Amino acid sequence: MVEPSIDGAAMLEQARTFLRAEARVVAAVAEQLDEAFVQLVRLFARFTGRIFVTGAGPSGAMADRLALLLGTCGMPAFFIPGGDALHGESALATPGDILITLCKAGKSADLNQYAGMAGRRGCTAIARTADPDTELASLSHLVIVTESGALGEEEGVLPFGSTLADGALGALCLMAKRMRGFDLRQLPQTHPLGGASELVGGTTDMRNEDGR
Repeated sequence: MVEPSIDGAAMLEQARTFLRAEARVVAAVAEQLDEAFVQLVRLFARFTGRIFVTGAGPSGAMADRLALLLGTCGMPAFFIPGGDALHGESALATPGDILITLCKAGKSADLNQYAGMAGRRGCTAIARTADPDTELASLSHLVIVTESGALGEEEGVLPFGSTLADGALGALCLMAKRMRGFDLRQLPQTHPLGGASELVGGTTDMRNEDGR
């Protein structure tokens, strides 16, 4: 394998330049949030069902992250890969539930099929995509449109910046948590292991107040 010759100083400068570009992507996405985001937060503030989050490839990794963050903030969220959903898990979607699909291009056949099926089963379908005119957007009840552009993508192609656009939905977790009145003292129940609950003086004891 041929390794390009890059000295240490040039390597650090290139890495720093790239990270600065990614930071600008996140800042740009923040300015793109609009009324659709407000509607999404209000939906999450009042719903009583379950949340399913799906995506493929790097967006799938960010979908898994989003489900974990929502769960930590007290909302029943589950990551389901799009391909797996078409082999049985699509039956989990029922009226009152929410499906969030993360897909920049909105063209993944398995994710689109899952979104369409969930909608037909009475589930509220949400999409995060870069293009409001995609098939995925047409299958969704509410669409969050954020475009990362080529700035944070390696050679304008590799999905570095676009996954950061997916990750920006972490702001949804924060606002929904506040709207739902989630108390950080509940962290020992939603995030019992690791240091998070310890930071708020929690305990991993899962017993109820009556000792059960």
